Amino acid sequence: MRSPADRRAPFERVARGAAMALVAVALWRVVTSLGEGGIPRVHVVLTGDLTARTRDSLAALARAGVRVTWSGELAAVAAMAEPVREPAAGWRVSVISRTAAALGDSLGPLDSLEAGGATVTAAGVRGALDVREGATTARTAPGDEASLGRVLVYGRAGWEAKFVIAALEEQGWRVDARLSVGRGIAVTQGGARGAGGVATDPPAPGLARHAAVVVLDTAIGRDAAAIVRFVRAGGGLVMAGAGAAAPALQGIAPARVTRLEPPETRDFAAGGPGQGAAHGPTHALPLHALGALRTDAVLLESRDGTPAAVARRVGAGRVVQLGYAETWRWRMQGETGAPRAHREFWSAIVGSAAAATYAPRARPHADGRSPFLFFADATPLASTVHALGAPSAAPARATERGPVLPPWLAPLILVLLVAEWASRRTRGAA
Repeated sequence: MRSPADRRAPFERVARGAAMALVAVALWRVVTSLGEGGIPRVHVVLTGDLTARTRDSLAALARAGVRVTWSGELAAVAAMAEPVREPAAGWRVSVISRTAAALGDSLGPLDSLEAGGATVTAAGVRGALDVREGATTARTAPGDEASLGRVLVYGRAGWEAKFVIAALEEQGWRVDARLSVGRGIAVTQGGARGAGGVATDPPAPGLARHAAVVVLDTAIGRDAAAIVRFVRAGGGLVMAGAGAAAPALQGIAPARVTRLEPPETRDFAAGGPGQGAAHGPTHALPLHALGALRTDAVLLESRDGTPAAVARRVGAGRVVQLGYAETWRWRMQGETGAPRAHREFWSAIVGSAAAATYAPRARPHADGRSPFLFFADATPLASTVHALGAPSAAPARATERGPVLPPWLAPLILVLLVAEWASRRTRGAA
């Protein structure tokens, strides 16, 4: 016959099993609750800028396993600065913004921009360039400073060559020139002094000395092959007026001009620069019709459907071909401000083709402490979304969640364990 102690043994096993099952359920609930809300979380509410350093720190936390979210307002503003290939022209700053924005550097405001963005030229920039739209600031570092060589001008001695050279020199370009005055006779500028102080002709175009070549006439003589080599090696070439049809350069020209048609002339006083908003600054200049464009040519400007300025890449260099002739009329017959506009036109054309070398520019931190601690953030919204994901609502607080375990579970486990222990003790089990 079984003793009372033996009869209590099944009860003890049931109590022990129930207690262990309830403990397992409790542990499972704890683990699953950690999976839902126990992961460390960081939520950032933006009321202004999120600096690049803070954003990168949050991205590092996210990669370490912390769930990082953010909410708030960041304006979709972006900025980019690149050096202008013109002497002392500074940097070209391109800005995209939805509303009006303000441009400034470490010394203070520089310009105000309308909604939608704009492209402006800023000279004498100090430190970083900031574009502020509302409470959001896009910060960009000006590019490396451009170093430009000389410009070599070919043409015939006359008004056009005279004022093209003057326009470039007034804008800061250093100019060499070789101007034909007759068969085998040329007037030169920029040559070195040889033995006995005798001036020599300027050397053929080369990247060691020149940034660009301007051809204003077909009279380029023996230098045609050197010009082609110069362009293919990375130099710039501007073919304008009669020079747009130079036979020796048609192999690299953007438009094939087999025969130069007489230029279309207009009443300069009636249609010149400043005479009406409907006309561009070159509207009244004589225009030679350019021929068929090459497949890789880029149309820069046209007038009444006629190509007036085209460009293409040749090797490592660039070629710009202009149908405009007698641009000196712009300078001499235009209204107030025409000389300045003429200078800027020729400087921009030559700069668009010119070769340049770039010197590294110190990028100071916004507070000027160190040139090695510059944290640019040219696209704040795009950079934040890329690093942290899209904005989201703030998560519920931990105190708002229900209890992890039901309140009756722990007392039940304790009662079962005490009952099992008491039963073993009464029958003398260890």
